[in-house]
Amino acid sequence: MSNAPRASTNRLLSPAEPRAAREDLQDLFLQHSPRPTLRVDTRKHGHWSHRYVERDLPETGRAPASPWAVHLADEGGRFRWLCFDLDAKTGDTGPDLATLLRWLEEAGLTYVIAASGSDGGRHVWVTSAEPLDPTLVASIARAAALRLPTLDHGLLCNPATGAARPIGAAHRDGGCSQLQAPHDPRHAAALLSPTGCGNVSDAFVRLALIIDAFPAPATIRPRIVREQAHAQVLDDELGPRLAGTPNPVLDDATYTLLTRRPADDRVSEILASLLDRLALRRWTWPMVERLLTERRHREGGLLHACTSTRRGPLRSVLTRTQAREKLRRQWERCVAYAATLPLTEDSLQWTETLDDTVARVERIQAAADACPDRWATQAGPADRAALDLRCLYALQAGTTTLDLDIRRAALGTGHGRSTMHRAQTRLTLDRWLADRATDGPAGTHELLPVTPGHPGFGSAAQGGTQGTPPPVGEVRSLLISRLKERLAAGQADLFSYGRATATHQGGLGHHAGRVYQQLNEHAERPLSLTEVAARTGYTSRTAAKHLTAMQNVLVVSRAVMTVHHECPTCQVLPGQRCRTTAGTAVRRRGADQHAARRTLTAQRSGTPHYRPRPGSLTAAAKAIGCFGVTASRARRYAVETELYRWWRQEEEWMRAPKKGLRTGVQTHQDQSALVLTTLPALPRRRYPRTSDGRGDHAAAKAHIQQRIATA
Repeated sequence: MSNAPRASTNRLLSPAEPRAAREDLQDLFLQHSPRPTLRVDTRKHGHWSHRYVERDLPETGRAPASPWAVHLADEGGRFRWLCFDLDAKTGDTGPDLATLLRWLEEAGLTYVIAASGSDGGRHVWVTSAEPLDPTLVASIARAAALRLPTLDHGLLCNPATGAARPIGAAHRDGGCSQLQAPHDPRHAAALLSPTGCGNVSDAFVRLALIIDAFPAPATIRPRIVREQAHAQVLDDELGPRLAGTPNPVLDDATYTLLTRRPADDRVSEILASLLDRLALRRWTWPMVERLLTERRHREGGLLHACTSTRRGPLRSVLTRTQAREKLRRQWERCVAYAATLPLTEDSLQWTETLDDTVARVERIQAAADACPDRWATQAGPADRAALDLRCLYALQAGTTTLDLDIRRAALGTGHGRSTMHRAQTRLTLDRWLADRATDGPAGTHELLPVTPGHPGFGSAAQGGTQGTPPPVGEVRSLLISRLKERLAAGQADLFSYGRATATHQGGLGHHAGRVYQQLNEHAERPLSLTEVAARTGYTSRTAAKHLTAMQNVLVVSRAVMTVHHECPTCQVLPGQRCRTTAGTAVRRRGADQHAARRTLTAQRSGTPHYRPRPGSLTAAAKAIGCFGVTASRARRYAVETELYRWWRQEEEWMRAPKKGLRTGVQTHQDQSALVLTTLPALPRRRYPRTSDGRGDHAAAKAHIQQRIATA
């Protein structure tokens, strides 16, 4: 595939060029508007409020001077235009634009690129020669949004009010949407008209197939969430809210979203997530409005509601009235969205097998903890990490049968893909897992229940308590939190294997990572060397070796327990002086403690204790030169996955019948002149070939590596 179109899309129309070109394109949008109305921005307090209202098409045929948008679908809900809006506020639009153009070229679709007016924003206009079904367009938009972080796909999922500012329309912060490619406005006008675009409906179906927009059939898609009706939305003196009793207590995650300042590219996302959580907790509008009274909230999760985006990195602060109105609009939208969400995990009704899954994972973890020697072998850390990862996914999915490929398992544990493959084989031989490849794709395994064949069967079978056990939700949340922290420590670059290379040094190894995991799980108190050895299964000498290595890079600190011990003789509390039977303090030869207490102090002072230093893993990895190992592995696996997908697509094309497939220059039947373009002749991306016609996998891999960002 030629790269000429993308290389030529970096030039914007010069301000010195006549404005007639942009005005002609605006007139074209007005002429081909699918509805007799358009949407025009309103002005409030001297600024454009970004609230578009319906207006009839101007009788004079002249576009409005204010910011305006044209509908993408007609009154019947069928789309005439597709506008892919890449927003620079959510990230760099360059890689997403390249990916989107590759999809369009593979599908054989023509397009027009415009700079939206905001810094770095892009609009990719695709015209359809015939109206498109809204279901097809929504599927394409949702599938594309999963792979394009900067894509704002809401306008493509809303045929009723979905609209976009056409080329030449003004931006509310100044400037206007400018044509970027093709450079010739007449060529762009032809591609924007239904009669000159040449985009038939079959091409959009090919686009949906390229980006996997069609979901799996219901017969093979796992059914986890129960179908339910939407929650009831009330709108009374308390404002829009979900029916139910409000829960004013915030969990840690929601409180963090509310009080912590969000990143510049996630301001609106954090506000939407925060309001969704509050709506699900049945908050009312007065409760949400009171959050504006505190500065930490206005500069935290409510920052998007209290500021207005302007050109450049700065955000202008809104007045109290403007912030309240903006927050009210966002609250109404989030309440309506929260009403469509499925049952929450707290209700414990979202899966029928949750109780059995939690109980099985709990017994598996108890049995694994009861045999630390099993995970202290050379391959032990990889085996335990593979088992913990499957337990985590089982708790999250509500089922013990999981489809997990080795590359995903490798990135989730911090090990290599070959190591994960061998670990799954060993766990299957030891009856921790059972292969279920006949019931699904390769890599499908089931977590087996603890049986007498497991080393820790006795300890797992005796688990429980005579009292009332805790609710399943609490056990599940505790297990998920514990497994996430354990796997996160194992993924750290500091504990990676490998010899020193030109780019990085070798890490401390996953055995040191297992020691750190135990210290991190018991961070509330220091652990002695004996306790560390007992919990990890290593000898005291091996555990001390790993602890010393982590001490040298300031990941683990040593604590000496020598202060404030109780007295075995007089039973005084720690911090108090020893006393005699007469009640006076002991003062014998300058000592104020009994001999038994001094012996206990000496004994404890001679036993070193260790505690982790949170937040030091990244700095330690940079210090020893192994930082970036996990990111490098993730990029390598992404290249391998894309290479495999590309070759499978090439094999499907080679086996497909070629009868009726046009291979020459593609022109429209009403096209009077032959326009040479750099679009591929076939709606696919050609796989590199050697001189004898065989697939050149090395060249294909090098091509993919160039397309994947190294940052």
